[in-house]
Amino acid sequence: MPASESIFQAGHYLQQMQVYWWPFCRILALFSMAPIFSHKALPKQVRILLALAVTLALATALPRMDSIDPLSAKGLLTALEQIAIGILLGVALQLVFTVFTLVGDVVSTQLGLSMAVFNDPINGVSSSSIMFQLYFVLLVFLFFAIDGHLLAVSVLYQSFIYWPVGSGLHYDGFETVIYALSWVLAAAVLITLPLVFCMVLVQFCFGLLNRVSPTLNLFSLGFPMSILVGLLCIYLTLPNLPDSYLHLSRELLNNIGQLLRGGARV
Repeated sequence: MPASESIFQAGHYLQQMQVYWWPFCRILALFSMAPIFSHKALPKQVRILLALAVTLALATALPRMDSIDPLSAKGLLTALEQIAIGILLGVALQLVFTVFTLVGDVVSTQLGLSMAVFNDPINGVSSSSIMFQLYFVLLVFLFFAIDGHLLAVSVLYQSFIYWPVGSGLHYDGFETVIYALSWVLAAAVLITLPLVFCMVLVQFCFGLLNRVSPTLNLFSLGFPMSILVGLLCIYLTLPNLPDSYLHLSRELLNNIGQLLRGGARV
């Protein structure tokens, strides 16, 4: 009897561990793709510890899960399901940062600084353009200022309510993320449109001066003036960055809410 009781207790503990294992798979997958948490400057060990801490904090408040053997084929498919859902939500949360990645690349190209990425001293951490580094630092402060880390945890909790463990993958979610690429491109175009218009106007003026006075060295004069005008435009548009970030974040959260509720109706 003692041997059978110990086996029974071990099986009971394994069943209790499922309450933490399935959420841990989804949370770790989300942290691997979510903004700030997925940055290469954050070590993997810290990311795993954060996932464990969030799992311990949320596990007891999550809806009751069906008993699934984690060593069976269904358990393997359930683990893959949680990883896929976490990646889906992480990619969705990353879209606002993707918008400003495109903004930084477009601005760097207009200023003639698109090659400055190769002189980045922290290239091992980020391979984005140098102008995006400016936007990224500001976005990090805005992310924590609006409690973005708490919003990510809230999205995680809501995902377990609308997409409980074992409910299967919702293909409309993947379709929504694909369609969101058009939203990313449209938002990046709207943000960079004033600066691109100013830079095209400057280039047109210097091209006209070159036609009027061919002896004028366009490269020695036009290149530094383009950089100065571009930096002035960035200085004038930076005060609008918080409003743009808040507006895009609000739209993103609304889309994620519709995504989760749509998955619940399937």
